[in-house]
Amino acid sequence: MLKREVAKRVFAREFEACRELEKTERTDSEAADSKTPNLLISPLGLILNRVFVVGVVTELDNIGTQSEMWKARIVDPTGAFTVYAGQYQPEASIFLSTVQVPAFIALTGKARTYEPEPGSVFVSIRAEEVNVVDEEIRNRWVVDTAEQTVERLEAFSDALTKGYRGEKLREYLLEKGISSEHTEGIVIALERERSPAEFVKLLRASIREGLKALDLDSENNTDAKADQKEFVLELLKEMDGSKGVDYAAFIDAAASRGISEQVVEEVIRFLLEGGQCYEPKIGIIKLVG
Repeated sequence: MLKREVAKRVFAREFEACRELEKTERTDSEAADSKTPNLLISPLGLILNRVFVVGVVTELDNIGTQSEMWKARIVDPTGAFTVYAGQYQPEASIFLSTVQVPAFIALTGKARTYEPEPGSVFVSIRAEEVNVVDEEIRNRWVVDTAEQTVERLEAFSDALTKGYRGEKLREYLLEKGISSEHTEGIVIALERERSPAEFVKLLRASIREGLKALDLDSENNTDAKADQKEFVLELLKEMDGSKGVDYAAFIDAAASRGISEQVVEEVIRFLLEGGQCYEPKIGIIKLVG
């Protein structure tokens, strides 16, 4: 019986940068085993086959022709996952056919890549299990995933700074207590990546903004700003209809009540990054839930 791969927690920003791990890059025993599952590797060296993500489903489409094939867009604070479920994933397919958009959902599935032409790679998830959750569970997933991602960032950044490669890097990381799997991933990633430092910087910024978006009333905000943000959120709830709120009209409504456009833009950005609202189409804002 095949060992089922552990579902890894990963942010959309890191996941979308994953690429297939070639057979030649695996250990000799793995390369020789025809039953070894397809694996992906991220720029930080995370090796994965299955993922566990929690976010907001903002788009759903039945793209099937002869049978149902659902395509979903799941948003987390750093970006979006593309998810598919069809006749071979009946439970996930039924769920996606009935869930109301938008909604907080938790999803487990297999990572897949598609390369229509050299240099153009699309990464997606083939859904296995999907469930509706609440905002608190989503927030906990964000925090837990951030902690795990930061650990990978620290290990990868350390390796990058040392400048070691190959066996010397492998020995160094293992001595530092890095797991054998992540050690191999970092060794491979540093051989692959052309601009690793740039990706590290980008991912750190995404995580920082994502965590900030979870709490509008952070300690860094003054009471006045916190009150303004709360007012903007309440106004958005008041104006939010079945089709959402026209952004330009919302700016005008906020201005008529003494709230500047800058504050409105800041709050909307936090809400979007935190998955509390989304854009069903350009110029329209709609709250989740």
